[in-house]
Order: sequence, then C-alpha cells, then structure tokens
Amino acid sequence: MKSYSTALFIPVFLLITIGVAVESLTTKTPKSKIIVSEVPEIVYDCSFFQNHLFHDSLNNHLDEYHAISEKQGITPVENEAAFQKFLESDQLVRVKNSVFFKLDTFYFSYPYLTPDARDFLDTVGARFNKMIDKPPLKGTKLIVTSLTRTTSTVKRLVRVNRNASLRSPHMNGNSFDLSFNHFSHFIIKDPCDLFVLQETISKVLFDLRKEKKCWVTFERRQQCLHVVARKTNLSSKSETLKDFKSLFLRR
Repeated sequence: MKSYSTALFIPVFLLITIGVAVESLTTKTPKSKIIVSEVPEIVYDCSFFQNHLFHDSLNNHLDEYHAISEKQGITPVENEAAFQKFLESDQLVRVKNSVFFKLDTFYFSYPYLTPDARDFLDTVGARFNKMIDKPPLKGTKLIVTSLTRTTSTVKRLVRVNRNASLRSPHMNGNSFDLSFNHFSHFIIKDPCDLFVLQETISKVLFDLRKEKKCWVTFERRQQCLHVVARKTNLSSKSETLKDFKSLFLRR
C-alpha cells in the first residue's frame, strides 16, 4: 500500500512541477505593449496679449460702413419667406456649421449671408484655425451668434437691446456676429487659454480690417464681435501669420 502511494505521488508531483514551470514561463514572456505617446501641450503666452489688447482697437461705427453695406448687400425684407427670391437668384446662400465655426441658436436672425460674406466668414475661420493649431487649443471653433435679419426681427431686437440699430447691416446679408466669451469644443483649463482665444480672433479681425476686407466692432455689452464684410478679393492666407504665431507661442 505504501509503495502504491509513493508510485502515485511521483507522477502527481511531476505534473504539478511542470505546471508551475509553464506558468512561470508564461508570466515572464514579454507581452507586446501599445505605447501611446502624449502630444506635448503648447504654452500660449498671455503676456504677449496683455500688451496687445487687439479687441480694444475694433471700434468701427455704423456711419463708417452703413452706406457701403447697403450698396453691396441685399435689400432689407420684412420676413423670412421674402429671402427666397434672393436664394433663387444666388444673392444669398445658406450658412451651415463647418470645420471652422458653429452656428448658435438664432432668435433674431436667419442662417443666410451673401456669397461674398459667406466666403469671408470662411476666411476668418481659416485664419483663426491656423493660429490655434497646437494643443490644448487645437480644434476650437468660433461660434456665430447672429447672421441675417429681417426688418421685423430688428424691430423686436431693438425693444430688448438698446444698442441695436434700426439701420442694422445685418439686414443687408453681409454682417455676422461672433461670440467673444464662448468657443465650441473648448474646455477652460487655464484662464490664459480663453484670453488667448479672445485676443487671437481679435487679432485675426484686426488684420483683415487693415487689409480693407471688413469693419469690426467689439460690442462690450453683448460680448460679441460685430463684423461687416466688404466685397473684395479674399484670401485665407496671412503674410504676417507665421511671424505672429512665433511671438505668442512658448514651448
């Protein structure tokens, strides 16, 4: 009986030993690893913009552009249905969300612009996009808060906004507003980030105004940038873009 137990014990012991050895080898066998390299974040230099508050320079007045806006745009209409004739004649085009900007919820305007103004909106978005093409701001979009208005929506707006004008260029289809405080796909991690976004879009518009492509007014009460496009040869490139980026980016 004893010899039988011993004979049984030996093969059992060998099986256990082999199993432990196999497990040890399996544990020690190196497994393939997926290494995800982190994208280094760029530090945007707030101090540069603290010395260059571009939004303070965006102060065009209605009298400067009203006559040209009327001449280059559409005739004001009473209601949205009246826009149809301008859409059919290609004097207006529908504006949709794009890779550069997102449309807000409109209460006093409709998603239309003249073709030139629509191209200009793209130009603004493209330049802004190039300026913030590094993390953590990469992918941030502008928010369009207002586009083309009717005479009736302008009258309604005047009742709730004392800064609104009955001669608004928004009725000519060549004007739009951009939010100054809010941006799409942007999560505030550092107050500097929002400040940089605000001054970057202000700088973009500052340059475009200098190129005589628009008029711009920073509306402090509404915290928006009121932009009136001009008919001109538009370009999404900026000669000063590269030099400017090197000034306010710190690695």
